[in-house]
Amino acid sequence: MTASGITELVSSLYETWYGSVVRYAARRMGSIQAAEDIVQEAFMQLYREMMGGRTVENPRAWTFCVVRRQVMHQAGVLRREVDQHEPAEILDRVPAGWVSPVELENDPDRLRKLLSILTKREEEVITLRLAAMKYREIAEALQITESSVNTLLIRALK
Repeated sequence: MTASGITELVSSLYETWYGSVVRYAARRMGSIQAAEDIVQEAFMQLYREMMGGRTVENPRAWTFCVVRRQVMHQAGVLRREVDQHEPAEILDRVPAGWVSPVELENDPDRLRKLLSILTKREEEVITLRLAAMKYREIAEALQITESSVNTLLIRALK
C-alpha cells in the first residue's frame, strides 16, 4: 500500500471509529479528555505501524487493543499514585466521572449500580459490544476467544 493510501485508510478509520473508541476509553477511565488523548495516540500508532510496513489484519480490533492497554497502563499509574499519596491528596488528581448521554437517557443510577457489580472483564465486554463491535473484534481486542466473549456477555447479562 502506498503512503497516500495508508494516510487515506487511517483517516477514514479515524472518522468512522473515533467516537466509539473514545466512548469505550472514557467509560473505562472516567475522563473524556484523557480518553481522547489515548485514542488519538492509538490512531497515530496505527499509522506509524502501517507506514513502517506492518500488515494490520483487523485495524479496528488492533486499535481497541492498543487503547485498552493504554487505559490499563493509566489505571496502574493511578493505582501506584494512590499507594504513594494520602487519600485526600489523590482525590484532587482523579478526573471527574463522565457518563455518555445515552447512558443517562434511562435510569442512570440503576445503570451505574448494575455495571458496578460486574467484573472488570465483563464490563469491558459489555462496553465494547455497546460500541457495536462484533464478537470476533472484541475477542481480538481483549486477546481472548470468541467463546469467552460469549460467556462473559451471558454472565454479565444474568
